[in-house]
Amino acid sequence: MKIVNQQMTLLFSAIPGAFSGAFSGALSRLRSAPATVRCGLCLFRSAGMGLLLFCWLPAVPAFADDIARAEAWFNKIKTLSADFVQVASDGTAAEGKLIFRRPSQMKLTYGKGDTLQLITSSIWLHVDRPDERLLTSYPVSETPLSLILDEKVSLRPDGYETRNLPSSAGIIRIEVTKDDGEGAGRLTLEFSDKPFQFRRWIILDAAGIETSVTLQNMVFDQPVANDVFQLPQYNDQ
Repeated sequence: MKIVNQQMTLLFSAIPGAFSGAFSGALSRLRSAPATVRCGLCLFRSAGMGLLLFCWLPAVPAFADDIARAEAWFNKIKTLSADFVQVASDGTAAEGKLIFRRPSQMKLTYGKGDTLQLITSSIWLHVDRPDERLLTSYPVSETPLSLILDEKVSLRPDGYETRNLPSSAGIIRIEVTKDDGEGAGRLTLEFSDKPFQFRRWIILDAAGIETSVTLQNMVFDQPVANDVFQLPQYNDQ
């Protein structure tokens, strides 16, 4: 398995290929982004393996259907920090740190953070490349992030088919699919059943690349300082 070269540029259609309202417009603008960025956006596609929970969250009623349980899981958290490992079917891989403060602020730091960071707001996804002193912004609505960055998370958006897949080995899978158009793709969210916890997301995009992101060592509802999400100021931009 190759470690992702964060300098290399591959088709970025892998990211918007999997969900949001206006991917077609984003495709042409994002094609030159690095593979790690592609995976990172798909990031809002997987999380799982070996997670450790360091604080207690109120249980979701067992009688609720799994999709409603998943929506409630996202809606009830305030903050989340975790390590992540992402792997794509093209052989690329990366590791890093995720910090999420609901509803709309998320930061993904790859490696030591000296080559790539992704930072979101309610409107923008900012791609920061510190080694190049380059900050690029895209509408967050044109990425898969929009599914979990809304004030109220809904996994049943208009224009998509959402279904609960058969559970296996205590893992619950929720699949969100769009069959045609440039935004075609499939998002699968994985949760452990007991306790009900988000563990992984997987995206199959229109280019046929499957990317998974696994969250580990998750910590919930700890204070997160505002400056965590502060954007860099590059004088040469």
